[in-house]
Amino acid sequence: MRKITACVLAGIIVTVGGASCALGAAPTTQPRERQPLLGGVMFPETSLGAKDPAAIILEPKGDKPEKFVMKWRADLNDAGFSVFLTHAPRDGWKGEDGIRLIREFDKYVAKGNAGGAWAIVRKVDLNRILIVTERNGGAAAISMIEKHPKRIAGAVMMSVSPWVHNDNTIKLWRPSKEAWSVPIWTAMPTNIKAGAPMLLLWRRIAAAKPKDALFTLDPRLELSDKEPGRGIAKWISAIAAGKKPTPGVDSQALQETRRYRDAAKQLLAAMQVARPADAGDHFTKAEGPMVLDVRAPDKWRRVVRGERKYDSDERPYVQVYLSPKPGSMLFARANAAKWSSTADKLLDQYERRLADGGFLAVRHSRWQAKGYSLQISSVLWPTRGKWHRWLILVGAGPGKKNSPAAPMVVVMDASDIPDVNTMAAAMKRLLPSVSVTWKGEPTKKSADR
Repeated sequence: MRKITACVLAGIIVTVGGASCALGAAPTTQPRERQPLLGGVMFPETSLGAKDPAAIILEPKGDKPEKFVMKWRADLNDAGFSVFLTHAPRDGWKGEDGIRLIREFDKYVAKGNAGGAWAIVRKVDLNRILIVTERNGGAAAISMIEKHPKRIAGAVMMSVSPWVHNDNTIKLWRPSKEAWSVPIWTAMPTNIKAGAPMLLLWRRIAAAKPKDALFTLDPRLELSDKEPGRGIAKWISAIAAGKKPTPGVDSQALQETRRYRDAAKQLLAAMQVARPADAGDHFTKAEGPMVLDVRAPDKWRRVVRGERKYDSDERPYVQVYLSPKPGSMLFARANAAKWSSTADKLLDQYERRLADGGFLAVRHSRWQAKGYSLQISSVLWPTRGKWHRWLILVGAGPGKKNSPAAPMVVVMDASDIPDVNTMAAAMKRLLPSVSVTWKGEPTKKSADR
């Protein structure tokens, strides 16, 4: 790595390790709104075109931000960026600092000329800016993306909490349509205490992303939160070249796919040959306008404490929780789920509900059988101080005319080695036995079907 001294914008040019650097005075103890945010600009040894792409590194707030800044400065210079360093405000980065940073950038890089007052003239593209920040600069980075999406060529955010502060309120960031056009690479650790809660928030955001969004969710399974996955090198090179980068791989999703690959195949095979489990008790549950009936497999019992209470705004509307043994890793839920024209769409709604909650759901297969839609998935989510995993077999039945709900059965096994034969037999008993009766008046929308 190159040896380099700190740089700030002014009128003298020196060369350090092959890179040009403008030097000047350090920030003063001025009022916060007058403290300069931009520091130095580090020019690349080789230009990629008539104008250099720009990269702005938001300096971490703390005693030792040098390691983060130096690592990224070197990598970005090598990729062809003119790298602009910054000074973290004394009280940390805020959303308004992102707007102020762009204004300073425009002032010093007038008309794309980063060296107008200097001995060396370098052209910098005002409309091709890459942002790099760790957790402290998240609010400023988000505001830059939202306010200047056409100028931000990409954003690398490490361990950033996706919260936005507006009028003394804190809300989860919901990127605007324009903001989703910005390529984003967000990396965070999967540490159960520090990283997992933040990862769930990002997964909730990702659940709403448009299909064409260039968004990379990069859970760090082994490396620190300051070291994104290897694929980011190609991603950054594409941005430097003025191209749209290919999103990176979700390493956590890839790991879960590999983990359950064989079990999912075995469960699919079991569904082709397994006989329905012997019939057990019949259960009926009525809540609100719904009546749910289900025939449990033999020796399976209803566990009321595992059921959700009726809520007209929640899905499922009515639920019966079944297990061969209370508290066991194997259980099932018979649901009266909101009906949306086809069983496939009902399963899609179930997947979306999991994603909206921050769960990682990986679909392994989906197929049709005797009018039902069935799917095998695995689900990962953190709770009670550890990561929990389920292998899930879910089946949806056809809905009835004028009824806003349809039957759906979810059989889950959270053990290390799922019992695929018992799961298959339970599903073959449960799904054909579930029925949903609507006691209330049908809605106009459902009556029109």
